[in-house]
Amino acid sequence: MILRTARVEEAEELTSLAVRSKRTWGYDDDFMQRVMPDMIVHPHYLTAEHGIVAEDGGTIVGYAIVRVEADKAFLRNLFVEPNRFREGIGKGLFQESVRFARQRGAKTIILGGDPHAIGFYKRMGMRRIGDEPSLAGGGRMLPIMARDIA
Repeated sequence: MILRTARVEEAEELTSLAVRSKRTWGYDDDFMQRVMPDMIVHPHYLTAEHGIVAEDGGTIVGYAIVRVEADKAFLRNLFVEPNRFREGIGKGLFQESVRFARQRGAKTIILGGDPHAIGFYKRMGMRRIGDEPSLAGGGRMLPIMARDIA
């Protein structure tokens, strides 16, 4: 597996991967429709922010998108192909996101994530610092996680 910079022309493929990965949590079509705006990888994300792709044998098996603003980094997305869970791909993407952010002066990395991913992010050293409303509505809240990386 290699990690490389995502290319703008891969935005649609990354969106499809995100949807496949998100669906593994058992979300129905109605839920997925409501959260779809957060699932789309817009091409400008890959130019204004930093996209990292995990590739194995020429196939994209995961990706992350991170941006740095002053001393804070924000992890927009981190998704792995469902049939490749628990192979270290997510960990590699997270570590590369931290490395990238640290090189650009970030002291903290922050994300709003799916409640099902809390365990993964805790294993990556993150802690829950709050919650934010989900696009899914109905009072659903998403955890906000953070980790010092200085």
